[in-house]
Amino acid sequence: MNTMSSNGNGNGNGNANSHSPEQGLRVHHLANLGGLVALAGLDLEPPDFLLGALLSVAQEAAKLTTAQRAHVAEIGHKKLDERATAKRAWKSWRRAQDLHAITLSSGQVREIIEALGGQRPENPTRLVLALTEALTEVCDETT
Repeated sequence: MNTMSSNGNGNGNGNANSHSPEQGLRVHHLANLGGLVALAGLDLEPPDFLLGALLSVAQEAAKLTTAQRAHVAEIGHKKLDERATAKRAWKSWRRAQDLHAITLSSGQVREIIEALGGQRPENPTRLVLALTEALTEVCDETT
């Protein structure tokens, strides 16, 4: 039986307002992607249609030549310039390239904490915080 509380987005953290800087960057990046969907005029489409459209675009994008990709990017760049959002969208994209989404079970997180010499918490909702603290301690020791 899973006794972890959930804040509605499945991360098991009972406090909806507490997140790491990396999670904040990820949320910011996803919000910017939503803004791009709105700029394209697709924000009022139902989710199944929108996902289908994006999957279709992903298939087509894989087939584009370098010149065709540049042409499509130019269309998008012009629209971003019109909305004066190019700088924010690119900054978010660059930051997101430094993030790596992984899924670990609570047991795996406990094992990593112990391998790093940290103390695993009794409260499972504090696992990510304990992992972050263990990683910080190891990084401080190596510098």
